[in-house]
Amino acid sequence: MNGLPTLLGRRDEAGGIELEIEVPADSRWFEGHFPGFAILPGVVQIGWAAHFGHALCGFGPGVRAMEHIKFKRPILPGARLSLSLKPDPAGNRLRYEYREADQICSSGSLHYISGSGA
Repeated sequence: MNGLPTLLGRRDEAGGIELEIEVPADSRWFEGHFPGFAILPGVVQIGWAAHFGHALCGFGPGVRAMEHIKFKRPILPGARLSLSLKPDPAGNRLRYEYREADQICSSGSLHYISGSGA
């Protein structure tokens, strides 16, 4: 996936991975979404989580279903975020959560088509 965030750090934790990321202020994802008040589109947030689930957690490249998707706070240009990835290999599922400081920005679960998981 093109247009990924800048990866600042990674921590492997019991039950998952915690990424520190920065959303480039000049990212093409902000173009037209929305003029005068740029926010990161929800589909991009889901796409990034799916990408990292595949790249870092060993899931296959395809997502077959999404559940419990919630957008609680807008993600603005230049935001520094934590992205928590919690894989469930037996269920071929990834739970993700974006946080800015202690505030949850968005979260959800992705069900992958195939892959072993980490």
